[in-house]
Amino acid sequence: MHPYRALFEQSSTPLFVVERSAHEAMNVYANAAFRHAVGWVDDNSDMALASCFPLDVNNVLAAVYACDQQQTVQELMVTWADASRRWQLQLSPVVEGEYRAVYGALHELVLPFGESLDALLSQLPGFIYQLHYSLSGHWRYTYVGQRVEEMFGVSVEEALADAQTLLANIHPGDRDTVIASSLESARTLTPGKQEFRMFHRHGEMLWVEASDQPRREPDGSVLWTGYANDITQRKALEAALKSSEQRFRQLVEQANDIIYTLDADGMLTYISPNWPRILGHEVNEVLGRHMSFVLHPEDLEACRRYIENVFVTAEPQGLIEYRVQHANGEWRWHFTNGAPLLDEQGNVISFMGISHDITPRHEMEQRVLHLAQHDTLTDLPNRAMFFGELTKALRSGGQLAFLFIDLDNFKPVNDRWGHAVGDQLLKAAAQRMRARLRGTDMVGRIGGDEFVALLGGSVMKEDALAVAHQLCSALAEPFALLVGEVCVSASIGVALFPLHAKDEATLIHCADQAMYRAKAEGRNRAILYSACESGKTAGVASTD
Repeated sequence: MHPYRALFEQSSTPLFVVERSAHEAMNVYANAAFRHAVGWVDDNSDMALASCFPLDVNNVLAAVYACDQQQTVQELMVTWADASRRWQLQLSPVVEGEYRAVYGALHELVLPFGESLDALLSQLPGFIYQLHYSLSGHWRYTYVGQRVEEMFGVSVEEALADAQTLLANIHPGDRDTVIASSLESARTLTPGKQEFRMFHRHGEMLWVEASDQPRREPDGSVLWTGYANDITQRKALEAALKSSEQRFRQLVEQANDIIYTLDADGMLTYISPNWPRILGHEVNEVLGRHMSFVLHPEDLEACRRYIENVFVTAEPQGLIEYRVQHANGEWRWHFTNGAPLLDEQGNVISFMGISHDITPRHEMEQRVLHLAQHDTLTDLPNRAMFFGELTKALRSGGQLAFLFIDLDNFKPVNDRWGHAVGDQLLKAAAQRMRARLRGTDMVGRIGGDEFVALLGGSVMKEDALAVAHQLCSALAEPFALLVGEVCVSASIGVALFPLHAKDEATLIHCADQAMYRAKAEGRNRAILYSACESGKTAGVASTD
């Protein structure tokens, strides 16, 4: 198989081509992945394409026309059935002399869940069956899927009543081979897969691909469970591709994603010409180099195993996400849909990947994660993140200090100037605390004017108190706000692990008690917890 034809047909990404050379004509061809993903009717027209997108037909056809007429890439979202299955459709224009086409690629975003078996089977392009072969040589269907009538014009009832209503329609030129292969499968109980021709009841010939799994019954007979699929369109496309390899080369080279091939050692043996536009390197800088040339070191081993699995299994391995470096030094997130390229004997000769830039999606995910873990006002770690880090630090078993920080006289600021000024003060206070802490420390906001800090690195009580006093001094300095200078201070309670507490809840309680003692002794100070803390601070509360 020519490599460009193989790039199109063997890709696990659903692809299709809409030829637009003739006036107002639309000839449509699709690879196996597309036919399997959306279903395919026995037609090469625009109506065939329309039937694949029943919920978005107008948008899809309009995008195809726009892509061809404007010679620009078009992108849109398409859905199926109850809209639980969503894909991104990318359309790219292709022009070579008088030849015009639109190249389409589907990227699945959300997989459907919870579909019933019957609903799933009804969406398959072929039909499921069970075929029984008795010891006396009698063939009988014990189950036939509903789509048999659509494919062959034979009803389920007819097929169940007499298997020959289907079996007799096998093309005479293929019948002996099919029967012999089935009998060999029955003898050895090995799965079988065959491609052969059959006739519709009305005389139309079609190509069928049948996959069978045999099982020996208690009486010695054999029961196959199989799946038959109409591959007539694929066969027709294969025949057409033999005379149009140059066209598909143009399709590959003008695709909107990077298409590339690797040998078993990870050396780049082909890259599509759009690599310079997407990643900035010239083609001659990349060809013949190892994939590590652009891969992030942390992702190299996972990519190596992924490519190795493709060569070992000779099967697509789904999606893998990784980082690649742009020529300007920027790291970009990509995913690859990898698949093997096979020779005529079915041996893997190369790895083929279609690489798609998903950097915007990753950046959005990181922003969402940051918002989930940080206080929206001060951008400090929030309660959930801080105490999660505290739990991990305690499990490590090292010595650390926990600080409970409460601003003094904050409520009067809110009462006098309003919450906007109070928020401005909280943000400024957070910045000061973050600036005074060491690189191994962390400060978080747990609500209102309450903050907490974690001092790591085998900190001693003298070190912890020194840091706490620095925070007190920093927070006692006037804050220059929109309303002028505003003064507050802080009361800080300090507790050490494991000196004062052996668990998280007790450690927090000890620091809290020490903070209340600081409040009771005049505020604007840091106090280390002592064993008599509970009795001294009972009944003490803060209102600011």
